[in-house]
Amino acid sequence: MMKALARVALGGVLIAALTASYSPAEAHDIYTGVHGKNGQLCCGGDDCAATVYRERGGAFEFLTREQEWVAIPEERITFLPIPGDPPSDEAHHAHLCYRSATEFDRKGPASVNVFDDIFLYCAFIPPGSI
Repeated sequence: MMKALARVALGGVLIAALTASYSPAEAHDIYTGVHGKNGQLCCGGDDCAATVYRERGGAFEFLTREQEWVAIPEERITFLPIPGDPPSDEAHHAHLCYRSATEFDRKGPASVNVFDDIFLYCAFIPPGSI
């Protein structure tokens, strides 16, 4: 009986693995389970994307999805690769996870996460991009 249950369980795992490997992956999948410096999960849907950064006056600026540059303090940047992110030849490859900031964000205790017009979840610069 135990062997039969084990076979059924193993079969289910194999079917799930094969199904997952043939299902189309979305670019957003690389952010699943990624945590920023503060330990918070970075992504809650479509709020993360690959982008570029630049260094200006000793600070890092990231290009948002709205094509605006926003300064992110170095202490909020995680200098690690995103798992599953394909290698990039781009010298300033980065990732930015955020949503638009609200008035509540700007006035409440979460205001430490507001930079310009964004509420920052995470910012990543992979090693080798600097």
